[in-house]
Amino acid sequence: MSEQVNNIIKRPLTQNKVHPIKTGRYLLATNEIHRLYETISRWIFSRAPGGIVYGRPRLGKTRAIQFILKALPDELGEKLPVFKFNCRHKKIASENTFFEDLLKDVGHSDPFSNKTNAKRERLYSYLIEKGQTSQENRVILIIDDAQELHEIQYGWLMDIHNELDRAEIDLTVILVGQKELLGQRSSFIKLKKAQIIGRFMVHEYKFVGIKSYDDIHACLLGYDEESEFPDNSGFSFTRYYFPEAFSNGLRLSTYTQELMDIFTEIRQKHNIRKGLEIPMQYFTRTIEYILIPVSYTHL
Repeated sequence: MSEQVNNIIKRPLTQNKVHPIKTGRYLLATNEIHRLYETISRWIFSRAPGGIVYGRPRLGKTRAIQFILKALPDELGEKLPVFKFNCRHKKIASENTFFEDLLKDVGHSDPFSNKTNAKRERLYSYLIEKGQTSQENRVILIIDDAQELHEIQYGWLMDIHNELDRAEIDLTVILVGQKELLGQRSSFIKLKKAQIIGRFMVHEYKFVGIKSYDDIHACLLGYDEESEFPDNSGFSFTRYYFPEAFSNGLRLSTYTQELMDIFTEIRQKHNIRKGLEIPMQYFTRTIEYILIPVSYTHL
């Protein structure tokens, strides 16, 4: 085997780093993630104050948020402040804890000292400062697991919105969670909570799993072409695990129909009659199961 050919099929050194396929810590931009990104971008460009993104568990909503957190500043400017707030499950909502959690998640250096009033003012000042450094005087707040929010917490979010508005900073809040968000919205409509609806629930988007041949093909292309490990190595995930076969033309994406047939057969076997919708978590685990055993000792 010539040295040139050997270099093509030889895996690059990983410097003791574990491959993302083994850790599961990687992000592929699926068709659905692109659709969600385009939708949220429209909301932001139209200066909508907020919207709901809902869907079943394990469809990939949290990974989609990660993509959006990285992509929005690329499109709207590096100084655009885009924050993610992880909503914690609380039986009783505490204003003190709420502002502590928010301060921590937006990256404030001092989330815990002093009393609730001081924490609230500290958050206001921090968000206003960040908004003023952006070209458009705006702040984006994405709340994950938003179905855990209590009604009173929406009131605290409204206070934040009003405070930023007084400072001429636009706040867009994206609520991401499960279908319970729609139930909350219906309850607020019945209770005539127009302010909550108008501030945070003007728009809605249903996030779905993998539903078509094109969706599967796009995901597999991610492993073939859009991934890389180690950085700047030129080795996609497929190439890393199948270096010789990859050099001979092997691509996972050529097996799109076969994979779709397998998922369809499994659904029929378990008498699942609804339309095809593969949770992203199940799909990635399937591909990882294919890749990892190939060269387990080389991970």
